[in-house]
Amino acid sequence: MLSAFRSGALKSVIQGHGAFKVLAVVPSRQGHSISKQERIETWDYVNSVYFGPERDMKNFPNPTQPAKHEPVRLGIVPQSWFDFMYPKTGVTGPYVFGGGLALWMMSKEIMVVDHYFWEIPSFWIMVYILCNHQKVGPQLTKWVAEKYEARKHVQFTRPINMMKDAEKANIAKLDRLIEETETIKHVHQAKKEGVEFQLEAAYRQRLQTAYQEVKKRLDYEVEKANTKRRFEQDHMVNWIVNSVTKSITPQQEKESIQLFQMDYLQLWSCKSIEADLSLGC
Repeated sequence: MLSAFRSGALKSVIQGHGAFKVLAVVPSRQGHSISKQERIETWDYVNSVYFGPERDMKNFPNPTQPAKHEPVRLGIVPQSWFDFMYPKTGVTGPYVFGGGLALWMMSKEIMVVDHYFWEIPSFWIMVYILCNHQKVGPQLTKWVAEKYEARKHVQFTRPINMMKDAEKANIAKLDRLIEETETIKHVHQAKKEGVEFQLEAAYRQRLQTAYQEVKKRLDYEVEKANTKRRFEQDHMVNWIVNSVTKSITPQQEKESIQLFQMDYLQLWSCKSIEADLSLGC
């Protein structure tokens, strides 16, 4: 009970701020904001108590507010009262009972007839006329229904729709988070394969580097061997030429020149003879 006074719930009920709230279900927590999960747990607990197995929903159903009022007589008297008295008193019984009750209350001065008394019947007569008039009644009913629907929309429909939209947004956000958590294994697999590809690329690059370095060394050895062999060949050729040149005497050189000239003259004469023969033919 003290928690109700501390929380200000009783003050809000007395002042008319909202409807009654569930008290003493959860103790007052000063300086502590109730989370959404705690509110849901509290709501589930209240529902489990209110709609528990001990609740007689057949004999004590949930109270509901009808969309329209019950049928009435004389503008304000419920039709059910007349139906209750018809089997016992007949058709005129309720009217006689009402008139007799009014006369008895006036005789006992329970209902005093003074200058302000006529405001009561005149008010209800005007209400009856306005509600049952062919033109004013439907318009008044329509105006009241529009006001009621506008108030219902402001105080009930719009807050619920806003809460539904907010919860739908939260649900969509949570669904998105769930999808992201479900796809984390694919992301992990992709990252793992990416790392494996990087390792494979580094391994192949190192193989290529080793291959190029070995090839360079082998090319160097091959070029070295070729250079050595070429140098040896050039040296051998130069040595042989120089040796042969040194071994030739001037007499041998003169004889070789004469021999060359004779061979050239013979070759030239043969060619000239072949040319003459070809012309003669």
